Amino acid sequence: MEPILPPALIVVIGAGHVGKAVVHLAKWLGYRVAVSDDRAEFCNPESVPGADAYYPVAMGKLPEHLQVNQQTYIVITSRGSAVDAAGLPNLLASSPAYIGVIGSRRRWLTTVKALREKGVAEEKIANVHSPMGLELNAETPEEIAVSIMAEILMIKDKGTGKQMKTKQPEA
Repeated sequence: MEPILPPALIVVIGAGHVGKAVVHLAKWLGYRVAVSDDRAEFCNPESVPGADAYYPVAMGKLPEHLQVNQQTYIVITSRGSAVDAAGLPNLLASSPAYIGVIGSRRRWLTTVKALREKGVAEEKIANVHSPMGLELNAETPEEIAVSIMAEILMIKDKGTGKQMKTKQPEA
C-alpha cells in the first residue's frame, strides 16, 4: 500500500518576471505553489496571481513560516547574489528535494564565496543547482520558466534530460 501524498510544492523566491512565469507554469503542471519575496508589494495575489500561498518575508526567514521537506522544490529567482548569500544558509539547513538559484555562473561563484565565508558546508553548497534549469538557450521569462520546470520534472521523475529521438527510422 502506497501513501497518498499531496502534490509536490514549488516555492518560488523572488516575484519578478521569471518568478511569475514559474508560478504560472508550475500551477499549470499541477503543483502546489508558494511565492516569497521580502518586498510585500510584489508578494501578493494582485502582483502574482494563482499561487496557493504568499510569504512576504526575507528568504532566510522562510523556514520559520513554511515546512520544507522532500516534497519541496525551491526556485530562487531573487534579485542578486547578496540576497542569495543572506538567505541560503537557512534554506540549506532544511532538506528540500531541489534547490535552484537563477543567474550566471559568475553570480553563483560570488554567492558560493559568501556562503563559504559564513561557514556553510561544502556538501550543502553542492546540493544547489545554479545556474538552474536545462540548457535550452532560453531568453524570455516564459522560456526560462520552461527550462527550470523541465529540470525539476527531470529530477522528480528521474528522467535523463536527453532527447527522446535517437536516430532516423529506417525505410
